Amino acid sequence: MNFGARRLTLLTATVLAGVFCDAAAYAAVSQARGKHAAPVHPHVAPAHHRTAVDAKDAEAISVRVSRQALNGGGGMMRHEMASHSVQTVTRQYIEMQSPASTALDMIKNLPSVTVSTVDSSGILGGKINSRSLTDSDMGILLNGVPVATAYYLNQNVDTENVNMISVTPGSSAIDLPVTSAAAGIMDSQTMTPSHKFGGLMDFSYGTNNMSREFLRVESGDIGNSGIRTFASFSHTHARNWNGPGTNERRHLDFGAAKDFEDGSSVNLFVSWNHQFTMEPLKPTAKQFYDKKDGIGTYNYSSSYDPSNPSKYGMLNGNMWDQVFVTLPVHIHLPAKFSFDFKPYYVYNGGYTYNGSLFSGAGRNATIGQGGTPISGSVPSASYYSVYRPHAGTVAKLNYDPVSWDHMELGYWFDYQDNQVNNMYSVLQTNGSQYFPYNTSKGLYVNGTRYMPYQGDAGWKIHSLFFQNTAKFLHDRLTLNGGIKVAMINRWTVNGASSTPRTEQNQVVPLPQVGISYRIDQHNLIYVNAEGDFRMPDPGSLGQVYDAQTGGYVGNPYNPKPQYSIKEELGWRFDNDYFMTDLELFNYSITNRLLSTSVYINNQAISSTINAGNQTARGVDFMISAHPWHHLSPYVSVEYLNATMDSNILTTGTLNGQTVSDLLPTKGKTAVQSPHVHASAGLTYDDGHFFANGSVSYVSSQYSTFMNDEKIPGYLTDNLSLGYRFNSYGRFKAPKFQLNFSNLGGDFVRTGAYSLVSNAKAAKGVYGSTISASGTPTYYLYPRFSVTGNISVGF
Repeated sequence: MNFGARRLTLLTATVLAGVFCDAAAYAAVSQARGKHAAPVHPHVAPAHHRTAVDAKDAEAISVRVSRQALNGGGGMMRHEMASHSVQTVTRQYIEMQSPASTALDMIKNLPSVTVSTVDSSGILGGKINSRSLTDSDMGILLNGVPVATAYYLNQNVDTENVNMISVTPGSSAIDLPVTSAAAGIMDSQTMTPSHKFGGLMDFSYGTNNMSREFLRVESGDIGNSGIRTFASFSHTHARNWNGPGTNERRHLDFGAAKDFEDGSSVNLFVSWNHQFTMEPLKPTAKQFYDKKDGIGTYNYSSSYDPSNPSKYGMLNGNMWDQVFVTLPVHIHLPAKFSFDFKPYYVYNGGYTYNGSLFSGAGRNATIGQGGTPISGSVPSASYYSVYRPHAGTVAKLNYDPVSWDHMELGYWFDYQDNQVNNMYSVLQTNGSQYFPYNTSKGLYVNGTRYMPYQGDAGWKIHSLFFQNTAKFLHDRLTLNGGIKVAMINRWTVNGASSTPRTEQNQVVPLPQVGISYRIDQHNLIYVNAEGDFRMPDPGSLGQVYDAQTGGYVGNPYNPKPQYSIKEELGWRFDNDYFMTDLELFNYSITNRLLSTSVYINNQAISSTINAGNQTARGVDFMISAHPWHHLSPYVSVEYLNATMDSNILTTGTLNGQTVSDLLPTKGKTAVQSPHVHASAGLTYDDGHFFANGSVSYVSSQYSTFMNDEKIPGYLTDNLSLGYRFNSYGRFKAPKFQLNFSNLGGDFVRTGAYSLVSNAKAAKGVYGSTISASGTPTYYLYPRFSVTGNISVGF
């Protein structure tokens, strides 16, 4: 069945599922009229995880539920009931890891994702690959609200304030504010403020002069208002393990909650993050092996050379601020209705800078407006100043006509604007920078501040969605059908181009259908299918800067939107001893979007391109045990077979002429798609002493579309050891722990930072010679590190 037919089939199945659920529900309304309809609780634990009901007398009934009874592998896996794949790490596991860890560190043992991080301090970000896709194809959420890519994930929330992190690799709930979720969703859920006054403080110190301080205070219920809050602050400082420079992060979290007797609730979460980072260079394969063999170095220098400021480490950094606000409101309404309203706002802003040589020859250039003329080259800093507001809201009306049927009708609005200015300033004689907005030290050409690039790109999304979930056969059979229709307007404005504004509009239907059946109290099977849409980076719409001419040219790689159809078939088993999760998946992707280096007028430019069609098939398997003599093992494995289904348009040389041709990539293995990802973990926890160890293997993966360069398979490992002391007076559960990473000190590559089409010259489909398109660069796994942490509650 071709892609168009499968898309039509999915849409039809979604409509039929919704119609069937609605018809069944309304047929039962008359029978249920006048009766009390209990609310639907889709996440209630199975019967064997609920303790017996104790009836002391006719009016005294208590029900006890063990939260950890839903966990396996020491919190590395959780029992799930959804009709799609869900992979979750819980607070039990998170508490055993270093507080400096980010969500990326927490999920790297899940079968569906491979993670690349660049440091052990939790300050610098990283990258996620999932089933041949990247985090650009993933919805990265905090409390169900979009934040940013994995590179900025560390800025969202402190680890101590995270309750759980869930990855749904093949699906996204229809009411979530995302469209680009071909690789699914990663959602971190923050803690809810306690009803009692208290708090937590901890201190960490580790390798590379890493130090971290954290303090959280919870107000408890404030008077009789029912409002409770928490506020926390952390500070982290660390030296780069690879290359010169240090990184520093300051972070603030604040939460407030209010519950009402009728079931209504209001929750506020605010975070602020400020950081200054100096990220090391990403090496090529040759540079990596030279460094490994001790015969060279590729990184920035710790000393300043005015003839080559681009190599000075202190001139390659990033100053970044983020503010995140969300205020979800749930309102209980009469007549079986309820209403959810979730506004959000995310601000990102700052600048990155690099050392450079600025040539004033023939430009009428000056330092400052009308200041000292420049005739030759002067050391300078190039600044990319970024302002990125992102706001939106989800409004949803819920209706439960009967106890076993739930309907949702909603609207989602999303707006993001990315404003970028590239400006230059002269350097001090010792290589130090001036403040980038100091106009007296800025570089001017013809009396105007030199800004070779001034961009403004963004989008507006208006979306309507509807879904219906119905339960039959005493809640054993669940049917879900829904559709989201997104109307997207994206634009780019180039202030230095002759055609400054380009925009595009799309209307995209995104259907979903899911079925699950609980065979008995131990076994559940499910099937899920949905469509997904990803729009290209709005900046790819416009013209690109040609460094050779100093002007702008049209982008011949203007990419089309990516569309995916995903199917899942799964089985879960859970009893008092262990739990398993087995899933088969299939992805069909058209107009695959990838970021790579392309050549325009013989100039290498980073751009997003269409890499043709792609198919990804495989299996995920997870198994873990509930605690047995305080031991909880965990094993996961994914087998993935992802192939490119198209040749890539390019240019080659034939008979001395430049001609259009196709790079023969059809049938090649997709980039960043290891065939095997396997992890194993073991947890011991007797209430006082605890230990958690894990090891993960990722097989080789290609970094070029022609499969002529790859990363060999590699191992990563982690070990946590700790002890919880008895509480003493006001001091609650003092704890000491040690966290180790990369125990063997291996120097390995864990992922591709930049991709290229072909690292070696190739023969095109039509016979032309296609030159090598560049050299990939790579993420490196940080060397051995250890972090010690002391914490105490109060």
